[in-house]
Amino acid sequence: MMAHVRTQIRDRLAKRDGTGILFGLPTIGDRVYRSRVHPVTAGSMPGICVYCGRERSVGGTLQATEKAVDIVIDAYVAGVEYDDTADRIQVEVEDALYRDFEHHRFFGGLVTNLAYATAESKYFGNAAVSHGILRMVYEATYKTEDGDAETAL
Repeated sequence: MMAHVRTQIRDRLAKRDGTGILFGLPTIGDRVYRSRVHPVTAGSMPGICVYCGRERSVGGTLQATEKAVDIVIDAYVAGVEYDDTADRIQVEVEDALYRDFEHHRFFGGLVTNLAYATAESKYFGNAAVSHGILRMVYEATYKTEDGDAETAL
């Protein structure tokens, strides 16, 4: 049995077995967490959390639906001066996302379009480990046949 297309997208980016296009980036290495929750310790940073956010219908036909899902990547960086490292992570992440393109599709054919949406930075100076978070959001568009959310068209 296959998984929902959203799950397949997350697997392509950050599969739990340590594979995926976001593993091994120069700044974060293997500190990739497929979760909304990051283990905030000095040893886990810099690192990223990868998850899907809001999903919505953006069109379709009588038997297929085109959907857009927000791919959210939170970069966690320890210290007060975290901006330069967070920016470096965004460069590496964006390069990896857009490099996984073949035959006019992204992520092994799952996604028909990928668009940068937004980024926002926050600092947590009163945490046990002072750190900043850069939230990057990319909109991924895919299409499924109605009633079959496991197969990308």
